[in-house]
Amino acid sequence: MGERYYDYVGLRVESELEIPEWAGFEWPHPFSEVDVTIRLADGAWGRDAPAQGELVVRADECSFRISDIATYRVRKGCTIDVSPVSGAGWQEVRLFLLGSAWGALCYQRGLLAVHASAVRVGDGAVAFCSPEGGGKSTLVAWLITKGHGFVSDDLTRLDMPPQGRVLIHPSAQRLKLWRDALDALAWSSSELERDHYRHQKFHLPVNGNGKGQPVALRALYVLNWGESCLERLSGHTAVQQVISAATYRGQLLQRMDRLGLYWQQCIDLVRRVPVWELTRPRDLSTMEQTLERLEKHWAENEQENVCRNP
Repeated sequence: MGERYYDYVGLRVESELEIPEWAGFEWPHPFSEVDVTIRLADGAWGRDAPAQGELVVRADECSFRISDIATYRVRKGCTIDVSPVSGAGWQEVRLFLLGSAWGALCYQRGLLAVHASAVRVGDGAVAFCSPEGGGKSTLVAWLITKGHGFVSDDLTRLDMPPQGRVLIHPSAQRLKLWRDALDALAWSSSELERDHYRHQKFHLPVNGNGKGQPVALRALYVLNWGESCLERLSGHTAVQQVISAATYRGQLLQRMDRLGLYWQQCIDLVRRVPVWELTRPRDLSTMEQTLERLEKHWAENEQENVCRNP
């Protein structure tokens, strides 16, 4: 495999692995300076190799091993070494590269990466966050059918410059959807990649935001199940809800001693972006009502100018 170059979430990446999930972020020529290098390692790490299921964290280094797939080592926010197990599928190798390994790299660099999905609304984007199984990808899929452009899914990077709006970077151009969501949308799963661990979950390619330019984050929604309700959150409640719903791999943050920085970033985020709690039924037959509520809410807030960053 020759080197590939990607301009992804504001980082210039040189990779020895081809990453089809980043096809929309591929760069035609080498960069004069590279932020991140992804390398194939030979696996001969000796005593440095972590045991199966073990997360090893040292100064500026994080490594872990996934049985029958690969060992990953992330260093100084600049390098990811990947040592695949013989016979492992490249789709599975990339799954953890673009998930836990990339999340660890973002934390090492001090970047704010959250567990969220987002779509375009007006001149910016709105993001939905929830723990695993909270329905954020399903909600985004339905919003796409209403003409809202896809921005991100799963691990999402936010950028908070000292001045101006909070920005959200487009992610890999695909959604992870359960079969029941695909069935409700009348979308076929016959040609989709299955998730490695969840047989009834599929990876759906989508068309996103061009070459990956960041857009302003207009609002953040914390998703919960229950009776339909949309409520503005503020202060300590908003911070707690966002941290509970949006934290990606909290174990990484804790072991890497990044919790303090992450909390401060979330506090800053809540100060600068409106946070809402959206509660809705689990029943997918009620999705149209949820979409109507959201679009009415966006129209009203556009007029009142309360869904914009200061």
